[in-house]
Amino acid sequence: MKKKLVALGLSVLVASTLMAKEIKVGVLQPLTGPIAAFGQKTLDGIKLIHEKYNKLPNGDTIKLVVVDNQFDKIQTVNGYKRLASGENVVAIEGPLASSMALAIKRFADNTKTPTVTQIATNPRVTQGSKYITRACFTDDFQGKVAAVYALKHNLKNAVVVFDMKQDYSVGLAKAFMNAYKKGGGKILKTLFINSGDKDFNAQVAQIKKLNPEFIYTPIYAPEEGLFLRQLRAAGVNAPVMGGDGIADPGLLKKLAGKAANGVMYTDHFDAAKAPTKLSAEFIKDFKAKYGRVPSAFAATGADGYLLIYNAIKKCNTKANSNNLAQFKSCVNNAIRHTKNLEAVTGYLTIDPNTGNPINKPAVIEKIVDGKTQFVELVKP
Repeated sequence: MKKKLVALGLSVLVASTLMAKEIKVGVLQPLTGPIAAFGQKTLDGIKLIHEKYNKLPNGDTIKLVVVDNQFDKIQTVNGYKRLASGENVVAIEGPLASSMALAIKRFADNTKTPTVTQIATNPRVTQGSKYITRACFTDDFQGKVAAVYALKHNLKNAVVVFDMKQDYSVGLAKAFMNAYKKGGGKILKTLFINSGDKDFNAQVAQIKKLNPEFIYTPIYAPEEGLFLRQLRAAGVNAPVMGGDGIADPGLLKKLAGKAANGVMYTDHFDAAKAPTKLSAEFIKDFKAKYGRVPSAFAATGADGYLLIYNAIKKCNTKANSNNLAQFKSCVNNAIRHTKNLEAVTGYLTIDPNTGNPINKPAVIEKIVDGKTQFVELVKP
């Protein structure tokens, strides 16, 4: 009898193993192109957390299907369609930037594919969408954080430099200016650049003439680095603050040299201030695997994956994963109703109506000798 029970147990184990399925999750990131460094760091975070959380209680496993969108809207749309329709993934993590996320917005809803963007901060990304959820704060909050900081330090007039080609940059500039003017600050001038520009001497000349107390630069690191180098070379020493688009001190130092020193930016995460036990473990494992501390890109990449994994785990016991449409619907609903999920940047609760995290704080960081220095934590 005992032998029969053992044999029965083994047969059930073998059967469940044979029945185990591979569930595919798409990852759409800029692994080449101007912000490839950000995409790679995000992918590093996703892969690391996936190593730990890739198996489900019923024996199913999660496979990542990675596509490079090259930080290009056409490639982003093509990559998204390939993942949603060609690869038949149950969910997609990405794309990384606001302009790319806005480019695939209608396709997410048309294909009813649960989509988690880890760091697209423009408010319009989730507005009106039932299938895009974000793991980060929005520019409305991020811009206000920068404005309040400037005013608190008695910096009463400012110049704003932003990229007309990037929804992220335009939206964040507007959020900052609205909050800054509401708080009594004066905008001396708004100056425009375009992605890929390398010569900022015209803008720098105007800034030098205006002599502002504060300079706000919600642009990406490739342009920021060159702008800083030219700004400081012209003798302009006013405080500079950017957004999370420059949250890579190593890259900024490489591009700007000593001119990066003292620059501040708003960000999603500080590796020296682990907010959860899972976060502390992630930081430790990340250092061991990659030989560096995780950036906010890696941290929010991990958070995006955890939102998807947690939802799949719930739905694997509720929905039939053989019915892709039904399973995707369940996963999307579970993502949208996430409550108090322990993640890398903190505990995540998603507002089911907006697709945005509730009460997501920001940190202000400062670059000192090419490294991050924590300035303060700001809660909504």
